[in-house]
Amino acid sequence: MSYNEIYLIVLIVFSWIFIILYLSPHINKSKHFSTLGPALMVKSTKNRGILDAASKRFPGKFFGKISTILVVVGGLIAFIMLVYEAILITTVHIPPSAAPSLNEYLAIPLVNPFIPLGYGTATLVFAVVIHEMFHGIVARKHGIKVDGVGALFFIIPVGAFVEPNEKEISEADPVVRRRIIAAGPGINIVIAIICIMLLIFVMMPASPPVHSGVYVESSANPHIPKGYEIIKYGNITGNSLNNIENNSHITPGMATVELYNGKTYKNVSAETGVFICDLTPGFPAQNANVPVNSIISKINGSTIYNINTLGTVLDKIAPGTNITMQIITSSGTVKNYTMKTISTYSYYAKEDPSANKNIYKNESFIGVGVTYSGLGYIPINEMHREVFGAALFGPGFFETLGLPILGLSPIPLTMTHLFKSPFNPFIFFGIVNTLYWLFWIDFLLGIMNALPIAVFDGGQFFRDSLLITSRKKHFSFLKDEKNVMKIYYMMALFVLMLLIYIVIAPRII
Repeated sequence: MSYNEIYLIVLIVFSWIFIILYLSPHINKSKHFSTLGPALMVKSTKNRGILDAASKRFPGKFFGKISTILVVVGGLIAFIMLVYEAILITTVHIPPSAAPSLNEYLAIPLVNPFIPLGYGTATLVFAVVIHEMFHGIVARKHGIKVDGVGALFFIIPVGAFVEPNEKEISEADPVVRRRIIAAGPGINIVIAIICIMLLIFVMMPASPPVHSGVYVESSANPHIPKGYEIIKYGNITGNSLNNIENNSHITPGMATVELYNGKTYKNVSAETGVFICDLTPGFPAQNANVPVNSIISKINGSTIYNINTLGTVLDKIAPGTNITMQIITSSGTVKNYTMKTISTYSYYAKEDPSANKNIYKNESFIGVGVTYSGLGYIPINEMHREVFGAALFGPGFFETLGLPILGLSPIPLTMTHLFKSPFNPFIFFGIVNTLYWLFWIDFLLGIMNALPIAVFDGGQFFRDSLLITSRKKHFSFLKDEKNVMKIYYMMALFVLMLLIYIVIAPRII
């Protein structure tokens, strides 16, 4: 998508938002039209029987109680995520040129380049429809009338809505009203949990990796392409490949590598060894004019087999010592470079004082950034867990949510071939992708709706929670509506400022 197309889409979206908000006082006077934030609601008083039928068979009151817990937890998760992102933006410098484009903040298929049109649209419509239906089902279970149902538009149809009777809902006990409000985001969170559980415990075990190799995520090695799986490197195979940068004893130079792309195998001869990918400005290697994209062969006659070997050899050399480093250039030429080492302590003193340690005073440093053979790779078993969402419960939480940004969901066709399939791969991975996008859309819709902002369910949920809390003796001051609204506005303003900061800060800091 070109920049002109992106700017046009962003212009259309923001024009829509401005027009709807500007005209909302007039639209809301209409019998069949109203607004929900920047969305247009087209209402009908017919077709409400499905809610009555569903409410008779569904334990709506119990679900409402469960949903209140889910909304509290979901709201906390969303709040923590916002605070974490704000802190990250403040502490980690992001150049304005690298700031996410505005359309990436809009969870709208086609507008957001990371949300696929097919999976994104289908799951978004489903999530919004089920969200609104459960508001209505729980409302009917508590005897609250539903005045209308209808379609929800944000430029295009994005779902449906249910409109409980305004008088009855306002006069309802805050406990009942909170259950009704919580039912929408609650069902989204429940669906997200079900989908991620199906992915992890049903789909993932049914699709193990074909080989125990490593997946090449990035490559500066001209003979090993990105997106391939390495299943043999020299004489190294299986799980030993997972830590090849530290356990390889292949002589630096060239080695035979067997690659697999999911369909075919091929053997290539590739540069092998500790690969210099960058140089630290002002430090020994750069001062000696050592070329990047070269292999470190030896230091003072000691062969450098892997990154651990490099560290071990340098640790035995006192800082301030003249050393000779033999390298193999990208053209295959062997060259020697002489340089005087400095201490690792002096490097950290300049670049990162907070991480400095006294033991670094006796360790030599030459200022090279290295990888093994110019490869950025991940064990295929870890990649398998990542694309199936199993990394969600742990350090990989944000990676799992970021699979679309990483280009890993929908799972690329070339990658699906690296895993076995119990039946037709097109159908199987279509189900996998659908489950992931149901999880992704429902999870984010559920937790974001739990935030205490007026346009979200969390706004009324938070106010009702304060009213319910006022029934306790120590919180009787909340019986005063003014106190409730002060706390609500303070909280809503803080969350709103967080959202604005996250969008604006990368462009100005």
